[in-house]
Amino acid sequence: MVEKEPSTRPRTFLSRLAPWLRVGITAAILGFLAGRVNWSHLAERFTSARPLWLGTALLVTVISITLCGTRFWFLLRLQKIHLSWFRALHLTFVGFFFNLFLIGSTGGDAVRLFYLIRWFPDQKARSTLAVLLDRVFGVAALYGLALVLLPGASDRLLADATFAPLARALPWLGPLAGALILLAFVLSGFLPKIPLPAKLPGRSVILDILHAMRDIMHGGWTTVGLILVCLAVHLTSFGAATLLARSLNLPISYSLAGLILALIFSAAALPISVSGHGVREGVMVYLFPHLGISNDPESAIAYSLMIYGMGLFWSLLGGLAYLTLKSPHKK
Repeated sequence: MVEKEPSTRPRTFLSRLAPWLRVGITAAILGFLAGRVNWSHLAERFTSARPLWLGTALLVTVISITLCGTRFWFLLRLQKIHLSWFRALHLTFVGFFFNLFLIGSTGGDAVRLFYLIRWFPDQKARSTLAVLLDRVFGVAALYGLALVLLPGASDRLLADATFAPLARALPWLGPLAGALILLAFVLSGFLPKIPLPAKLPGRSVILDILHAMRDIMHGGWTTVGLILVCLAVHLTSFGAATLLARSLNLPISYSLAGLILALIFSAAALPISVSGHGVREGVMVYLFPHLGISNDPESAIAYSLMIYGMGLFWSLLGGLAYLTLKSPHKK
């Protein structure tokens, strides 16, 4: 008797409705902001941008994206996945391209994982962990640098009742984050020694993941290189945001740019809109008056759209990268 394959679980009504809810929320936020904007003033903000600073910000942005590819390459090396630096960068640009139109901010991660599993079918667990930790290390470095740079913006934070508690919490937030990182480093060495039942389902996969996590934290100079590149990714992105602010004549310092990027990237990552559109602009409109930057929404929206536009410009190259993407095993 031939055993029937288990039927695919039908999608729930909520799972089918979720994408349309995100589209609706995005449209509602954008519609609300559109009603508050003086369009002629917004156009003036764009046309008044100084080309030299704008072009420099664009160049620094591609350096940041290249460093993202290098971070991914380091993670693949630590997972014993042998992919060249050029192909890791190639796949990173493809991921950025798919992030432009896939719902959510992690669509590009799914595409990268699809190709890694396709190219390395015997390393599915490590491929999944590499993509996941690429996101985790990026977020950790972003928040870590934001904590380091926050004292430079403490005066503005203390001047506003909304952010004053954050400024007062700075003396213990930094040491707490450092202690958590140290604890994660120490505990990772004991992960492969965790006793697991011999008959535990997926035991071999779990052990592979535990060993892979230990390899990440104890990879010697490769781990050091990974950490340095993680920091460099955001240091350059903060620099690009600062240069962009200068092109728009906005009073945004380097430390303030880092804080703004940390906040808007966090908001855009929430699974409530299409790729963070609308949410990103709404948060920027809220932040500008509270941080003493500008009271008109046009400046905030122009800054937000141009930050997105710099990434968009280079992400479009990912479309060309996708068309030329081939298996690394093919000669």
